Formats: sequence, C-alpha cells, structure tokens
Amino acid sequence: MAGFNRLFESIQQAVNTPFLRVGNGTLTLSAIAEFLLAILLTILFALVFKKVLAEIVLRRLGLKQGVRESVATIASYGLSTLFCLVLLQTLGVSFASIAVLVGSLGIGIGFGFQDLTRNFISGLALLVEHKLKVGDFIELEGLTGYIVEISLRSTVIRTITQRHIVIPNSELSGNKVINWTYQHTKGWIPIDVSVTHESDAVIVIEALLDSAYLEESVSYEYPPEAYFTGFGEYSLDFVLWVWVNRIDLKHKTESSLRFIIDQNLRQHQIRLASPRYDLWHRNPNVVLKSSVDNYLQHTDLQNISSSFSNPLPKPIATRDLLKAIPYFRDSSPVELRKLVEVGHRRRLESGEILFNEGEPGDAFYIILSGAVSYQLQGYKEPTILKSGQFIGEFSLMLGVPRTVTVVAIEETTVFSISPGGFKQILQSQPKLYNCIVDAMGRHEDELTQQQRRLRELGLINSEYDKNPVGWVKKQLDKLFFPHTP
Repeated sequence: MAGFNRLFESIQQAVNTPFLRVGNGTLTLSAIAEFLLAILLTILFALVFKKVLAEIVLRRLGLKQGVRESVATIASYGLSTLFCLVLLQTLGVSFASIAVLVGSLGIGIGFGFQDLTRNFISGLALLVEHKLKVGDFIELEGLTGYIVEISLRSTVIRTITQRHIVIPNSELSGNKVINWTYQHTKGWIPIDVSVTHESDAVIVIEALLDSAYLEESVSYEYPPEAYFTGFGEYSLDFVLWVWVNRIDLKHKTESSLRFIIDQNLRQHQIRLASPRYDLWHRNPNVVLKSSVDNYLQHTDLQNISSSFSNPLPKPIATRDLLKAIPYFRDSSPVELRKLVEVGHRRRLESGEILFNEGEPGDAFYIILSGAVSYQLQGYKEPTILKSGQFIGEFSLMLGVPRTVTVVAIEETTVFSISPGGFKQILQSQPKLYNCIVDAMGRHEDELTQQQRRLRELGLINSEYDKNPVGWVKKQLDKLFFPHTP
C-alpha cells in the first residue's frame, strides 16, 4: 500500500512540476490536461446548445432556417467561450498558464494563424450580415449547391449530386457568389437557342413561347418572353426567359425545356445552328469524274441531305392563323410578330373546358380554328363562337369572375393572351380595340347576366341601366387609355 502511495505521489509531483516558465507564468502537464478537458466539454456544450436553440426554441418562434442557424451559431460560440472560461476557473487553471500555452502554440504554428484568423473574421461577417444563409442555393466558380452549415472557419455546401464540399469562409467573402435564393426561391431562367440563318425568326419566337407553356414547372406569374438577341457568324441567336417558383431546380427545368424546344423546332423543320465549312477543289473533275449519263446522280450526292428523318407534319404557324382572321388580315408582319410574342397557342379536344364559371378572368382568347359554346342562364339554346371570334374579354377587361363555362364542341385551337399582353396590343392597335368593344356590344345577354355581379361589387350606377354598352366602353377607355382627353 505504501508503495502505491509513493507511486501516486510521484505521478502527482510529475504532472504538477512546471516544465516551462515564461515571465511569471508556468506550464504543467496537469494544466494542459485540464485545459484540454475544458475544451472537450465546451465543444459538447456548444453542439447540444446550438441544436436545441435552432431546432426547438427558434423554430417555435417561426424564424426561417437561415436566421435560426445564424442566431444559434453566434449564441453557441459566445456562450461556449464564457462556459470554457468559467470551467477553467472552476478547475483552478491559472489564466497565466493559459496565456503561456497559447503563446507556446503560437510559436509552433507561426503563420498558420493568419488563414485561421481570416476565415474566422469572414465567418463572423457571413453570420452577422445574412447575405448567405443556411438553405440558400448558391453558385461559386461554376459550383452550385445548398448551404447546409456555416461555422466560424468554413461553410459546407451540398451539391445537387449530394456531395458535401467544405469551403473556407474567406473564399465566400472574397469572391463573387451568386445567391439564387437571396430573398425567395423564385426567379428567371434563360434558355439560349441558335438556329440557322434560313430560319423564320417569327416562327422561332412562336416555337420558344409554345415550349414554355408546355413545361409544367414554368410559372405564369410573369409570362414567358422570347427575344431575338443577335446575328451570329453561323446562326440567328434567340433567348427564352421563363419564370419559375423553384430557381434551385433550374437544371431540371432547363433540361425539360430543351427537349420540348428541340421537338417544336423539328416540327417546324428548323435546324439548330452549327459551324459551316465550304471546301473548294481546284480540279473537281479529279475528285469526282462525271459523265453525261451519271451527272445527275453525282450532283445529288453533293447536295445537302435533310437531317429530319420521318419529319412530323409541319404545323400551321400562329402568325398565318391570325392573318386568316378578318381583324388581322391587313396587319403588317411587325404587328403580327408583336401578337405572337404576347400570347401562346392552346389546343382543346372536343368536350374540353376552356374555363369554368366563377374562375378569375386571367386571359383573353381568339378562336383560331374550331368552335366553342357556353350556356347563359334562362336560355335554352347555347351560344356558339367560331373561328375569328373573341371570348373572355369581358371578365378580363373589367376584372370580374367568369360568368359562364366555355366548352369546345370540336377540336379547337385558341390563341391565349395574358392581361399584360392584352393591354399592350390594345394600346398599339386601336382598330382591334374598337372591334372588341363592338363585339361586346352585341353580347347584350352576357352584359345583362353580368349586371348583378357588377352591382354587388359596386361598379355600376344609373348610367349603366341607360346604356350598358356605352358604360362599358367608358370604363375600358379609363382602363386602357387613362390619359386620353
């Protein structure tokens, strides 16, 4: 027993014996062990405290994920530092010894602290400024992914392939970073398309817009837009802009749109552009000797063959369908192009519903082919509208719900125009505006049925009872031509 006590005393004396003295401070093995124990307990405390604060306390307050993580990280580091100091004081570790230990480590590490300090300050800036938050979808030097963690030294990015990449905070604060979800997850996506010089630019615009309306992930909060961006050396260049609710899923939307665009361009027999090379032979007869008998066969071999194998039936362009309508028969190519740019073609099967009664009036339709019908209350015979007629203008113009349910009675194609595009073409084409107003005047039954709704909304007065058509025209003049005397 006495031998064991002497061994214990020898060990205790060894761990408490100073082996390094700097100024008034000394460094012992026991001080190092207590310091490391305090650091370990502090790390465990920080991890538990951060998780509880972020996932339980702050979540119940309704804070967003990025804000929760930033507040929890800063709070955990601050309290952990205080906890470590209190724990060291409780263990009896002298702060002079801590200073000696840090000084000794500083001598050993040397310039390594420079990067650590720079990343530490950058991490504090990221957490405080909230320019980048946990959950944001970012792009850095071609790398895209979600921020899953921001610490004082580094940030962890999860790519779309589920790989986690650790990036020093100094790189995020010192380089240009695209934050795709800075304020919300919505955003614009551009799709660049280049076609051959022989292509019809208006048909390309039409194909791009039709493609946008065929893609389910595209949002109609802002209508798709297509632009002719330039003349390339080998191509005509276009760009399609679409608005989506999930910009972080833009890769899926881009891929799907490219498939649809490729199919639509093929239907119109429009080729994507590629570099062209012309080869001239000084002595072509040496390369290919032709006689009178086989001359035609050899010239066929030198002709450019079509790249469209088993082409689909080429659809009639919307521009040509619009031009067949009396209202647009005399329209110039520029006016027709503007029409194509503000709407899209929609096909209806027989019996398919175009819109239901009570739905918001969010589109104006021009019937390009086929026919639709709707039934007014109190009338036995349905109203039938055919090619060249308008539908849906009343609800759209006055901002009231649909008064009827419209159904296709045969295969029908309509040209759908958004509210913004509708206002644009009415202001640029007064002739169309007058035609629509005259057509509304002939729909007295619908005006009568709409009267009850307008009274409930407080939009009509005694002037409406005297001359409904005149009242409607005056309201439309205020809406579409507010500055007209």
